[in-house]
Amino acid sequence: MAEINKIDFGPLNKYQWLIIISSSFSMFIYGLVLALPSISTTWNFVPSNDYVYIFLSIPVGTLIGNIIIGRFADLKGRKNMFILTLLLYGVGSLIVLLSNSFSFLIIGLFVSQIGLGGEMPTLLTYLSEMMPIKYREIVLIFTTNIANIGVLMGGILSLRLGLLSISQERFYYLISLIASIILMLIFRLMIPESLRWKIIETQGKKQIKVEKLWFKIYFLTSLIIATALTYALLALTIGPYIFPNLTSILLIVYNLGESIGGFISLYLVKKIGTRIFTLFSYLGGFITMIFAILDFMLFKSILYIFITLLFINGLFGEFAWAARVSLEPVIFPTGFRSTGIALSRLLPYFLYAASIFYAASFNAMQYLIYNLILWGIGGLASILWYIYGMETTNKKLEEINNELS
Repeated sequence: MAEINKIDFGPLNKYQWLIIISSSFSMFIYGLVLALPSISTTWNFVPSNDYVYIFLSIPVGTLIGNIIIGRFADLKGRKNMFILTLLLYGVGSLIVLLSNSFSFLIIGLFVSQIGLGGEMPTLLTYLSEMMPIKYREIVLIFTTNIANIGVLMGGILSLRLGLLSISQERFYYLISLIASIILMLIFRLMIPESLRWKIIETQGKKQIKVEKLWFKIYFLTSLIIATALTYALLALTIGPYIFPNLTSILLIVYNLGESIGGFISLYLVKKIGTRIFTLFSYLGGFITMIFAILDFMLFKSILYIFITLLFINGLFGEFAWAARVSLEPVIFPTGFRSTGIALSRLLPYFLYAASIFYAASFNAMQYLIYNLILWGIGGLASILWYIYGMETTNKKLEEINNELS
């Protein structure tokens, strides 16, 4: 137990710095891979009528990866799953970038999204277990925010490389990913297994009791519905569906807002605590979406106002994401942590898949109203958590330490 206490309260050691660097780099790759579905819609062998299947690969693949790999991370260890997820989205991305037919493209996207789906619950679980509590929220927010920078770079690469031929564009993207994945594999072989998981494993299997389980599942499910679906619709699909000539630009704008929002979140979450920060983030996203709708009703032709509001909504989207990732891994006990995160994502990614089909026929106003409803679901959950939830920042280090042990 002394070793665990050192991890909970002591300064960062060399292994923890290695974990932070490794996790940040893996999130950059995560973002590059996540950008591939949107970017692939600009390739000339992809028929516009089939965009819906490209975007469907994200929620279906993510759902499978979340449930299977999320559960195995509790059963077989965090590090083993890191190797598996890296191989999945690495191989999948290579298939995408080497494909010259729509069939191989879809297979590659599907495999890569399974890897990304398993990556997030495993990573959040691992970071929450290996970081000192006083740095935990900062590390969770900082590392996962790097994914936004990865998507942003993917959009910039697509925009810049759009001046080249499709084969040249994909070649440079391919080289970037191969180099990144090789380096990432080296990092992942060097990091240690979670000490908390090893203790649970050596103690043997036992009944795991989770207090307020269904309230926690409802709460996280609502937050994920708001963040995952609004990000998918506003960052990834609004370009191909509504503004096809602006796909890369809108990808850049929204993720620029998200990237900046992530760094602001590092200060806010520690300053005001997770309960108030969660309330502020989700209600803020809801209010900015109201302004986006009013703008579209009054000034349909003034695109720059809409892009500005999209950027601001991206800020709140990252605030909401930061609140969510700060809470996801810490409200479940060690032996159920990755599984709890995965279960909370079941309904959101099912709705995500349904929305890909449902929203494909939306006009711009219907698109915005649907996003307002999604933000409202997260906003209501944030109000209930403010009233009935627990504070997870370092104001209560001892209680949280006892709960997580």
